[in-house]
Amino acid sequence: MTGLTKLYLREELDVALLPFRLVKKRRGGGKKGWLQGIRQAIGIPVEELAERLGVCRWEIHRMEESEKNSRIMLATLKRAAKAMGCELVYALVPKEGTLEDLAAVHRRVRERALEEREKERVLKRKPWLEEIGFREKLLGYLRTRLRNEGFRVRPRKTNRGVEKQETEFKETVKLARLANKLGPLMMELASQQAGEAEETGDRE
Repeated sequence: MTGLTKLYLREELDVALLPFRLVKKRRGGGKKGWLQGIRQAIGIPVEELAERLGVCRWEIHRMEESEKNSRIMLATLKRAAKAMGCELVYALVPKEGTLEDLAAVHRRVRERALEEREKERVLKRKPWLEEIGFREKLLGYLRTRLRNEGFRVRPRKTNRGVEKQETEFKETVKLARLANKLGPLMMELASQQAGEAEETGDRE
């Protein structure tokens, strides 16, 4: 579903939900549920409604209490509504504002989650590989190899320096493997040196 389609759907549902937002805090007349409130409003005695539903009198009271306590099943509520000449209509209404407001809240939550994941990804990167220029040398080597295989990467001017690039790349790989082992130790030492520098600055 595209963003535009979702926008149209939210607008359509917001219009349909207008009556529900007006009555979402009302439960059939004050503290009463809808079953009891409607039954009393249209003047149907408990005995008559029980007869229409084919149940005993106490079952009607139980249904009304269940509805007020949000424990009644939709099928039971629908059957009772039909017996009173009504139709069950229910909806999911945002606690505050419109569906567009609610969608904006969820978008902000997702954006913050993406930002947090990106921060975690950056922290997990190996900075010692970047310090030795591993990425740039790797890309340079790959471009050279592609040109040698006949792929047009960029205008070819000369083969001079190819062997030198290959040698540098191999040396970089060796250095990267060593850095992979020594990197955490190097970072720990750098952190200690920074801490010592801060303490020296504080004493001064």
